[in-house]
Amino acid sequence: MELTHRKSQTNKHDANDPLVTITKSATTNENRKNSTDTMPTEKASTPSSIFQKIFLDQISSNTYFYTRILFIRLLGLVYTFSFLAAYHQTPSLIGYQGLYPAHVYMKRMKERYSIWQSPSLFYFLPAMNTSDFSLHMVNGLGTCLGLFLLFTGRCNSIILFILWCLHTSLLNIGQIFYGYGWETQMLETTFLGMFLVPFSSLSKIDRKSPPSILFIFLMRFLVARIMLGAGLIKIRGDGCWRDLTCMQYHYETQPIPNPISYYLHQSPIVFHKFEVLVNHFIELIAPFLCFGPWRSVRHIGGSLQILFQILLIISGNLSVLNWITIGPALWCLDDSYPLYKYIFRSRQIFIETTRLNIRARTRYLRSVVTLIVFGLILYLSIDPVLNLFSRYQRMNSSFDRFNLVNTYGAFGSVGKIRNEVIISACNRTSVEQCNHENAWLEYEFSCKPGRVDKAPCFSAPYHRRLTWQLWFAAMQQIEYNTWLVHLMAHLLSSDQYSPINVVLSNDGGNPFPDAPPRFIKADLYRYKFTDLTSGDKNWWIRRHLQPYSPIFDLKSSQLKSLLRHWGWSVPKAPMRA
Repeated sequence: MELTHRKSQTNKHDANDPLVTITKSATTNENRKNSTDTMPTEKASTPSSIFQKIFLDQISSNTYFYTRILFIRLLGLVYTFSFLAAYHQTPSLIGYQGLYPAHVYMKRMKERYSIWQSPSLFYFLPAMNTSDFSLHMVNGLGTCLGLFLLFTGRCNSIILFILWCLHTSLLNIGQIFYGYGWETQMLETTFLGMFLVPFSSLSKIDRKSPPSILFIFLMRFLVARIMLGAGLIKIRGDGCWRDLTCMQYHYETQPIPNPISYYLHQSPIVFHKFEVLVNHFIELIAPFLCFGPWRSVRHIGGSLQILFQILLIISGNLSVLNWITIGPALWCLDDSYPLYKYIFRSRQIFIETTRLNIRARTRYLRSVVTLIVFGLILYLSIDPVLNLFSRYQRMNSSFDRFNLVNTYGAFGSVGKIRNEVIISACNRTSVEQCNHENAWLEYEFSCKPGRVDKAPCFSAPYHRRLTWQLWFAAMQQIEYNTWLVHLMAHLLSSDQYSPINVVLSNDGGNPFPDAPPRFIKADLYRYKFTDLTSGDKNWWIRRHLQPYSPIFDLKSSQLKSLLRHWGWSVPKAPMRA
């Protein structure tokens, strides 16, 4: 753990100059080469001075200004894509005419529990049962703030607090469409980030507000918990992680493969076994390097985690998961990290931090607040840490309503087969005619396997929430996916201008653009990647397994009773020529 003191600058250095040239004496650089980030020995050191330097000053002998700029830009990228996807998709998913209308959920939560059980700004915004204005406003503001962080590299605690509130508000009304582990991971990372950026200043390099060494430790603690949680859930979970066979299936059965997934799936079995061994090393051993006593060890630990996440980004579409995981791993790297001289054009490097030139009362107040929050995070970490050692380890769960400290994990089990729910419809006058003329036409959803000649797509960090839910739905019966019945009802009443089209593929995803169909159904298919050596020009091969749902039409009493039972409005039957 980095617990260090600040170096005092002599008067000959300009108090406003945050940089010291890299050409400083070789002796100084050599002394810092293997810095332990622990307090050096000083003749005048006393217990009280040590306490002040560690817990009141909270500044490392190393500096992290370049790291902070990268971290801010990365958060900006994550929030830009997260809120942009929400701006496009949430009206169709949780809007007032969505699949799981948020106003119905909020009313139920307000009646059964206090709104503070699941806090959200939407309880105080314009009513959501008549328009999607509130959703557009929140998502638009979040997108703008994300773009500001991404393109300027400037940030303060106020901006991060606003982003944290906006995302918390969406998470707590998003229901199953916001039930992913990276949602709470974003919140925890953002909350810790509030204490690593200036409180109000938007200066890129603010020497008066260097990152708190206590929260740098918490960031390293976060990435260690993320990786250990993922590694331990695998070892305790699916046997294929123990017999080294999981990667033979993963690329084909992951939620949204990309084109590179197809080619990686064709790799030799021995390569897939090697991949599993590397995964175990990165997730179970490498996290401890993040707490190394020497700078070089921490650099190696952080670099391994970042490289691993980049490989995962290349090999699949896991939304913002890998991008947000890079965030805390960056804090293993200080400003002397060798690659920074290629990332930043400046020929200068930070090697010292000056004494804060602010009033003692303000400095102590900030330090006390930071210490209190640091202690709170340590206290809230008890249950998540104990969860890591539990034989009944919980994955992607939170032990507090504000999601300040959470448990994480991914792919504790890996599917060996890939099933897909395929929705098709017909506009003939009867079901018999549809079957006799084979007139069922399939809907194509964004980035979802459908037509066998349709190539997988690149999507991350943009998140296709409905496509992910359709992947989950194929593993369960329709009774556990009531939203899918609502989706089919929407498709029966949609046209080319309907909001639901946003979740369909832009490449002819709606086979009925001019007038909606009369009948709709869902079937279950088995999908497999084609063999690269077979000469087949298609990406997939598939076979029909069984019907997934009954055949519905808007006049069906069964459909109407189901929708009313769940508190959803029955779409009006469209006018037909």
